Amino acid sequence: MKLFNHIFSSGLRLVYRQIDNDRPATIFFAVDTGSVNEEEDNNGISHFIEHLTFKGTKKRSAKDITRNFEEIGARANAYTSLDRTCFYASGLNEKFEDCLEILSDIFFSSTYKEEEIEKERRVIFEEIDMYDDNPESVASDKFYEAFYAGSSASRPVLGTKESLKNINRQKVLEYIKLRYVPNNIVLSIVAGFSFSKVKKLVEKYVESHFKGIKLEVEEKNKSLAVVPDKKFISVKKDIAQTQVVFGFPADNIYTKDYMAYQLLSFIFGGGMGSRLFSKIRDDEGLVYTISCLPEMFEWGGHLLIYFGSNDKNAKKAVDLIKQEIVNLLEEGIKTEELERAKVFCKSLIVSSNEKGESLARVAAQNIILFNKVLSIEERLEEIDRVTVDDLMRVASKVFNFSNVCGSIVSKSAGEEVFESLQ
Repeated sequence: MKLFNHIFSSGLRLVYRQIDNDRPATIFFAVDTGSVNEEEDNNGISHFIEHLTFKGTKKRSAKDITRNFEEIGARANAYTSLDRTCFYASGLNEKFEDCLEILSDIFFSSTYKEEEIEKERRVIFEEIDMYDDNPESVASDKFYEAFYAGSSASRPVLGTKESLKNINRQKVLEYIKLRYVPNNIVLSIVAGFSFSKVKKLVEKYVESHFKGIKLEVEEKNKSLAVVPDKKFISVKKDIAQTQVVFGFPADNIYTKDYMAYQLLSFIFGGGMGSRLFSKIRDDEGLVYTISCLPEMFEWGGHLLIYFGSNDKNAKKAVDLIKQEIVNLLEEGIKTEELERAKVFCKSLIVSSNEKGESLARVAAQNIILFNKVLSIEERLEEIDRVTVDDLMRVASKVFNFSNVCGSIVSKSAGEEVFESLQ
């Protein structure tokens, strides 16, 4: 597969991966903005705009958009996270230009009518209620609230019903003008054409909207990284299974130890052969699922541990997890554990390279974060370089109980579940 990069005169960045013609094409708009770029009174506006973008343009109604994508056999979607808002579509190579035209139309020419804003506000209220009924989502949101207290990362991506009531058409347009600027957007494409053809089509349907304009987003917020105070949040809900999340401060995504974090989390709680799965589920039968996951951003990060159990077993599970952490720090990691983790992580990287949407998403993220696309070979070599000493150094740094934060959603159990972490 050939890889091409280009920066247009506006500052828009294009990354293109040329594949075989018989594979689906993917078009991926990534905007470097999300809930961390919001204020309290407009919390949720990034996600709100993601919804509204599909609700009609100057020449297409919402139903036209859906029908036009289906007519060319394309699948379109979007998502919003703490730090990114992305719009993408995948379909047949021979329908690539049609797909690019439709996706560009909704990206640049959505009308954001007041009546659609009011309608979609109600839809997002329903989405908030849906997530509020999901104890896993509540536990995750409450962890962020505790861990990132005092920063914009503590607020929910969806916003709140109160903050969404403040959002009107003027605020939507102001936010788009501020954040949807050329140097804050990456267009990532995976298709089966020559780069010159793709570049011409991007100039026609995308870059043309920035003609004569070179706007730059303000310097990124560097004040989000926090060292949290130890804090635990308890939420009572009438549910059958208690949900527990707790985590520790980690480095940001630029750390030289990025791959060491990935391998450590896999060994400790990332697979069915991990220490936590073996001890907490297989040996003790306390949970159905348990995981350990690093989440790393430009401005900071954390290592999460989460599981579901009944109220009676939740405290015992936390106690055993702490003991497993102590055992890891005292006894170390075996070479065979590291080698098994390396093989698994390499397999994930190679298999993801077969999926167009994954290729486009990863390439866009690489350009935003590193201003280059890391090759598979570079990523595999990075895995090979990690040693047991690297893992133990990272483990000694990250498993700091002085800054642990957690949340629990339960029918009756509360913060006493975290007693051993206090």
